[in-house]
Amino acid sequence: MIRQAVPCPDAKTTETWHGYGLDMCREFSYDFLAAMMISFGFLKHNFSPDTVQNVYNAISCTTLLPSELVAAAVYIQNGKTAPQVAVLAERGHLTCFHTPRSADENSPLGLLSVQENGNVKTFYTVDFGSFQPEKILLRARTFAKEHAIPVTNAVALLWNDKSSCPAKADDSSHRLFMANDPEMIRAMTAIFKTCPAVAAHITFEAEENRVQIDYNPLWRELAERRFAKAFHRDAAPPRRRPELQRQGKPKGRDR
Repeated sequence: MIRQAVPCPDAKTTETWHGYGLDMCREFSYDFLAAMMISFGFLKHNFSPDTVQNVYNAISCTTLLPSELVAAAVYIQNGKTAPQVAVLAERGHLTCFHTPRSADENSPLGLLSVQENGNVKTFYTVDFGSFQPEKILLRARTFAKEHAIPVTNAVALLWNDKSSCPAKADDSSHRLFMANDPEMIRAMTAIFKTCPAVAAHITFEAEENRVQIDYNPLWRELAERRFAKAFHRDAAPPRRRPELQRQGKPKGRDR
C-alpha cells in the first residue's frame, strides 16, 4: 500500500494552476490540519501522555491520516512502538476505525461478545452509545431464526461491513459497525479498564436473550465529569455587565 501526503504546489507549479485549484488545495490543507488537531485533542483526553507522544512520533515514520490516529493510539497504549504502528499503517490495518467529531466527545469504542452454545465470539465496535444493545440482539436473533444460522453468525453478517451492511436501513438498529480484527480486539481487551478510550464490554447471551454491559469505570468517570461541566455551563445565568459608576460629587460632601 503506497501512502503519500498530498502536497500543495510549489511556486513554480503554482503558475500553471487556476485559482480554483489552489483554493481547493488550501481548503484541503486547512481541513486536514483541523481534523488532526481534533484527533490529537481526543487522544489527549483518552490516552496516556506517552501514547500521545508516540503517536506523534509515528508520523515521522509514515503518513498517518486523522482517521488512523485513534487506532494507532490503541495499539501503542497496548505496547506497540511507533515504528511498529507505522508498519500497520502501511499495510492498511488502521483504516475504517474511529474519526473523532470533537476533541472532548465520549469515546465510542467498545467490545461486544456473543455467548452461544458454550462458545464466545468477540467483536469490536466504534459506535458505542449510538445503538440500543437489546434491539441489536433482537434483530440478530430474528435474522438467525429466519435463516437457520447461529446468532453469532447473524451478528457477523448483519454488522460486519460498514459500507454495505443491511442493518443500516433498519431504524431499530441505529448506528453499529462491528469488526472482528483479532489484533485490534486483543489490544482493546488488554487496555479495557486501564484506559478510558474503551467505553464498555457488551455481552449477548444469545440463548437466554440477555444483554450485559460492563462499563469501564474510567470512561464512566470521564463522561460524568463532562456532563457535569456542560450542565453547569448551560445552567449558569449570563453575566451582567457591571454598571458604569455615575460621575459626580459624592453625596454629603459640599465644598
